[in-house]
Amino acid sequence: MKPSSLLLMAMLAGSAGAQDVYKCVQDGQTSYSATPCAGGQLQIMEVPTPPPAVDKGAATRQERVASQMEAARKKRENLEDQARERAAKQKEMHEKHCAQLRLEQKWTAQDAVGAGDKTRDAAQLKARRAGERLAVECLH
Repeated sequence: MKPSSLLLMAMLAGSAGAQDVYKCVQDGQTSYSATPCAGGQLQIMEVPTPPPAVDKGAATRQERVASQMEAARKKRENLEDQARERAAKQKEMHEKHCAQLRLEQKWTAQDAVGAGDKTRDAAQLKARRAGERLAVECLH
């Protein structure tokens, strides 16, 4: 390895904040320095700034946040599924209850038609109340 190459690498490694490196060619000899040449041919070389340091913790934090968001989404979906299941079960129970009330209303109406003179008023009242209960509880 040439001595000038070693000098260049030492300068680059030693001064990360330096912006300019001067390349001097004098009597066929090339040298690099942080100061301008005293004589000879001068060429200014721009040293690029080093890339920003990679924050390894950012990726870990990002993964943790993504994991937390995924867990929250799954929990929310689970709660929504449970709510849908409860609503479906309540609807099924309500429909069953309404079917029972319709059947009771039908039976009381049949009883009122077939009732004798003494029980007709009570049977009609019972049929009317069954119809009202059906109307209140099962608005369709």
